[in-house]
Amino acid sequence: MRARSHASRDAIVQGALALWRTKGFAGTTVTDICKAAGVSKALFYVYFARKEDVLAEIEVFTMRDAHLAARAVASRPYTLAELIEAVVEVLERNMRRYPPELVFEAVIETYRFERRALAGGATDADLAFLFLQPFQQAHRDGRLPAEADVARTARVAQMLVADGIRDWAAAGFTADPLAGPLAQEISALIGAR
Repeated sequence: MRARSHASRDAIVQGALALWRTKGFAGTTVTDICKAAGVSKALFYVYFARKEDVLAEIEVFTMRDAHLAARAVASRPYTLAELIEAVVEVLERNMRRYPPELVFEAVIETYRFERRALAGGATDADLAFLFLQPFQQAHRDGRLPAEADVARTARVAQMLVADGIRDWAAAGFTADPLAGPLAQEISALIGAR
């Protein structure tokens, strides 16, 4: 039963992704996704409350790989800008596999998620999932000011990355790299060492 359940959920995610690549996010309905996945609407709603919730399943933003890249940078002498750049490069590489409209929608959905989480009492540490671990290491290594609120700094950096990604996706993924310039800006803004 559990394998069939997992297969149904995967079929919904894969069906949605295929449609989003061809019809766009806005042009795809839940009915379209159900037809593509070969499932009923009732089954769709067992797994997802709305089509936007499917975005979280496709891992447009791959945290695990981003954290591995950050650890690799932190294993040698580094600057905070290099650490940030390593994280954003992973995101940039992964996002290029998806249509810009889908990445834009994923960013908007993360803003909605944050709003709901904050209303539920979430803290900066709860929401700084992209940079909290790398910045904790950077703080221990003296790359952030000693007096820095690491969770708040990580959350601010994450918000700046989200805003940069949103603009980049809205422009249709320009050929210019996103990671390097964005990392330099963020590093300068947070007073990195």
